[in-house]
Amino acid sequence: MADAEKSDAPHPHDLLVRNILADADIAADLLRNYLPPEWALALEWDSLKREGGETVAPDLSKLVGDLRYSARFKGSGEELKVFIFLEHQSRPDRFMTFRMLEYVFAAWRRQLSAPEKVTRFPYPLAVVLHHGKKPIPSMRDLIAIPPGATGALPDLSICLIDAAAMPVDQLRGHPMVCALLDSLQSASTGVLSLRMRKILSRLRGLAEERRIKPWVTALARYYTFVQKVVQDDIDDFASVFTELCGRKEAKEMMMTFAETFEKKGIAKGRAEGRTEGRTEGRTEGKIESMITFLECRFDGIPDALRKKLLKMRDNGDGRIEEMLKLAATCRSLKEFQKAL
Repeated sequence: MADAEKSDAPHPHDLLVRNILADADIAADLLRNYLPPEWALALEWDSLKREGGETVAPDLSKLVGDLRYSARFKGSGEELKVFIFLEHQSRPDRFMTFRMLEYVFAAWRRQLSAPEKVTRFPYPLAVVLHHGKKPIPSMRDLIAIPPGATGALPDLSICLIDAAAMPVDQLRGHPMVCALLDSLQSASTGVLSLRMRKILSRLRGLAEERRIKPWVTALARYYTFVQKVVQDDIDDFASVFTELCGRKEAKEMMMTFAETFEKKGIAKGRAEGRTEGRTEGRTEGKIESMITFLECRFDGIPDALRKKLLKMRDNGDGRIEEMLKLAATCRSLKEFQKAL
């Protein structure tokens, strides 16, 4: 991942972290608030910038490169820099220290191939954002040291940001940093469905209007992949999207999620292991998407209409597909009800 592109489908945890922390301002806020004090005070956080290419493709589906930043040291009479290698880890990995050391040497190799003459390399700072259960072994835990052997071993101290150990009511920093840490912890402990509305509400009142939409979309997409989504969750998405981004933006965002909701229905059908299960799952996904479209576009729907739509499971997939398209294109709720 340090030198080559990683284009296979990533884990949703990784995708969320890399999507959010590709923003250097947010990454700086996370590091400033959660690194050991000696590091938090040593660097000029306004100078932090991302190094090494894009992290997430525009469709949020691919990873490219690694999370690497550079920053200047405070109070230095010369241009002293630190390279910060930030890795997210949710699963046990005995060789994390070794992997981080590979990232460091890969970055130094890139400098050697640059046109500018290298006299000294930037100081490496390895950071792991962790929300797993097992500790990270050091290099000395991995190397068989003969009796009586002396001398230094290649090693790299890792600064651990342990999201799993943070009480959610004591998170600090930018609201998006708090939302990220809260999401990772809640997913790991199985309470994300209970906390999602509170997590999204952390973004209320932010001044960075242009960034709210991608942040909310990233959090919602993470939720849909990490846990099973039910109709109440879709209703929450639509409500919070509208509150944070406005009705028009909410409508567009919910339409982008329609395919995901439908696939969730298909996945449910497959889990049942029967053809009729697959059909039922697909049908439920389309009906849920239909209700969401109408609620976002027309500020809610009558309970009688909702019940009528839920009864469409027996109407056949062709009819449901036809009404789903109409839900996204009709000019009024009256037009939709008349066609129904």
